[in-house]
Amino acid sequence: MAVFFEFQDSGLDDYRRDKNFLQMGFRPGFAIQARELTQMQTLLQAQFYALAKRVIGESGVIDAPISVTRTSGSAGNPSTFNITMNPGYVLIKPQGKDLGYAVYSDTTRSIDVDTSTGQPFVYLQYQEIQVNPDGDEFPAQDGFAKVEVDPTITDNAQGYYNSSAPGASRYKMEILNLGSYTAGVPQPASVVNIIYFNNHLPYFMNGTAVNIG
Repeated sequence: MAVFFEFQDSGLDDYRRDKNFLQMGFRPGFAIQARELTQMQTLLQAQFYALAKRVIGESGVIDAPISVTRTSGSAGNPSTFNITMNPGYVLIKPQGKDLGYAVYSDTTRSIDVDTSTGQPFVYLQYQEIQVNPDGDEFPAQDGFAKVEVDPTITDNAQGYYNSSAPGASRYKMEILNLGSYTAGVPQPASVVNIIYFNNHLPYFMNGTAVNIG
């Protein structure tokens, strides 16, 4: 179930759904463990994703406005479409992972698709990134597309002994582009489908029809 720490095989995130832990109760006089803090994040993420998957599907659009325009053809017949996704949140479940995340897409993306040669899928391509507060404290882990250094995530407790000290690394996803492929063709790597076509008409991945402008 672990996400960030599964790349490290460290055992620090050994959250298990079958135990049905729902909260962490920190007790006075007992040290807080890295294991507990990490598990707490995964516990909350599992709750979020259980609900999101029920409404949206494994991956898909949350609130990023999608506009679909038929540029040629007619309903139920081979057609070409322009699909534009405006900034907003999308649900991305990385390939091979158990949980999905609400990832903000901050750019308007557009693509033209043609149903004359098959029924296409429209996808978002993403990459997983490890962000470190410096270049030394936490080496790159297998499974990340790249590693970034962001000195602004050091401790911001100004006036205290730990000011500017490096701490936790971050796990983030970056959306790269909007693309398409035709059913029957191998799916590209590191993508999640957000729209599919059936009988030359577009649908979100939960089966809801997409309005055509």
